[in-house]
Amino acid sequence: MPRGNALIVDDSSTARIILARLLEKADLTSKGVGSAEEALSLVQHEQFDLIFLDHLLPGMNGFEALEKLKGQPESRDIPVFMYTSQNADRYLQDAKARGAAGVIGKQVEREQLIQMIDTILADGDSEPDFAAPELSPYQTVADQSYLRKLTGRLSTLEIAYEEANEDIRAMKQHMARVDARFQEELESRVGKVRRLWMLTTLVFVLVALFLGLQINSLSETVDGLNTQLALISQMIGGLMELVGGGGDGG
Repeated sequence: MPRGNALIVDDSSTARIILARLLEKADLTSKGVGSAEEALSLVQHEQFDLIFLDHLLPGMNGFEALEKLKGQPESRDIPVFMYTSQNADRYLQDAKARGAAGVIGKQVEREQLIQMIDTILADGDSEPDFAAPELSPYQTVADQSYLRKLTGRLSTLEIAYEEANEDIRAMKQHMARVDARFQEELESRVGKVRRLWMLTTLVFVLVALFLGLQINSLSETVDGLNTQLALISQMIGGLMELVGGGGDGG
């Protein structure tokens, strides 16, 4: 059973799919919408445990939507994370001032996201720790930022690769179903052609038999007429002889 249900608000379908796959790895179900207006309407009717909110949205922007979410009873207690490419400290401060639980980047690392979700779901009153980790003596802030972005991109590529693999598997399954239907239809049509050929052959045989019988009957009829004509000719010949014989006697 899933640990929770999340709402993803982002006008990019790709971003929604990537985050949804990451949340799936954290054993969360999710639903995605493309605007803040849709999100505000949806939370009136469905229960969500987390909300991931993009900043740049068509119509109402992320901060305006955040204030609306925190201002209505149905959603004010739901942890909201700004899901955005903006990563400035001032933006994080503004987001938290408006009630956001935190800010995560579009290239978020899977392990970081899962750890954050675990913290939120384990204790709804505590906030996840977004403090920057300590740097090694040979690692600068720029190095850390670069590595974090690289790790996030690798996670995104991994999700995209898994998505592509699933699409390929789904396509193969679809092609197999299409091939099975084609074979079934082909066999059905071959069967119909065979039955039609057998029926045509049977009709041809019956017609041939009927014509044979008719020809035989016609031949018998002609033979009977010839016999009757021969008898009539004999009768006429006999009458002629009688008539001729009577004239000679007079």
